[in-house]
Amino acid sequence: MKNYRLPEFRPVTQGELRKIWAEHPDMRRLVLEIERNRRVLAEIDRLYQSTQQAWRENGGGHLVALHMFKVLMSEERTRGSDG
Repeated sequence: MKNYRLPEFRPVTQGELRKIWAEHPDMRRLVLEIERNRRVLAEIDRLYQSTQQAWRENGGGHLVALHMFKVLMSEERTRGSDG
């Protein structure tokens, strides 16, 4: 399977998702999928925080891979926020 790049686009905001939910009942599964994905990303971020804290407490420094992971997760988590 070939990996195609997605075009640049403005993410869907929470407000837009609520509007789609209310006005387009046939799209509710898609809205649920987006919301589920956002919640999974939030849980992954919590797990990252826990891992990084445990690493530091046991004498480790700042892991580059974990830092890069955090940056990526932070970017994903803020996509589509109404802020």
